[in-house]
Amino acid sequence: MSGAPLRHRLLALAVIAAPAAARADVPPPCAPCAERARSEGSLATFAPLGEGRTAMLLGGGVAVLLPFYEIEIGYGISPRVDLVGRFQTVAGLFHDPSLGVRWSPADLGRFRLGVDGGVHYSFLGIATDQMNFASTLYLTGEIGISGPITRSTDLYFGVDNEIDLLHQKRIKGRSTFEGGFHYDAALFGLGIRTRLTEDLDGLLRARLRVPVETFTYKATGFYVMPFLEVGGTWAW
Repeated sequence: MSGAPLRHRLLALAVIAAPAAARADVPPPCAPCAERARSEGSLATFAPLGEGRTAMLLGGGVAVLLPFYEIEIGYGISPRVDLVGRFQTVAGLFHDPSLGVRWSPADLGRFRLGVDGGVHYSFLGIATDQMNFASTLYLTGEIGISGPITRSTDLYFGVDNEIDLLHQKRIKGRSTFEGGFHYDAALFGLGIRTRLTEDLDGLLRARLRVPVETFTYKATGFYVMPFLEVGGTWAW
């Protein structure tokens, strides 16, 4: 009499455990986990890529009235630090390669605080009989925030600064160099990143470059340079 209840209990436990064991080989879906991994970072925002992740950005648009395009590649060297290389050209004449590091030191609710610094070498070459050439070695330092404003769209805002280190000019075969630590311009950026497909994000951003000459010369309109860019970015 006492053995029957024990057998019934063991049978009931076996029936309950069998479906769970059958499901053990198939991990349950985790949509929130996939969503977090998907939006871990992007070159179009200040969210870090994540350690070991790689990202690429392709974009183009207009600078004042001239066409430009850029390519950017980033790699996450730690959970909050990325190494980023970038090349931008305006009308195929003015070129600006750079290498920098960006860091996300803190989270502000759903938004990320970002700091971005880089070394740039810009150059302009015009093929003439004298082979005119001009170049500048300069540093940039940017600070900004980015974060989600809808389920699939992020907003970002940043303020960048340019500090010149070295100028070179070559005119009629004669080269001149001018060194010095000189604050050159401020750039204000505003943009959005939105999901287009499972693997691709689209971006739209506007930038305004305001050189210090704007405040010292009377003809200020020429020196303020607006940029408008569209493009795409993805990470793996």
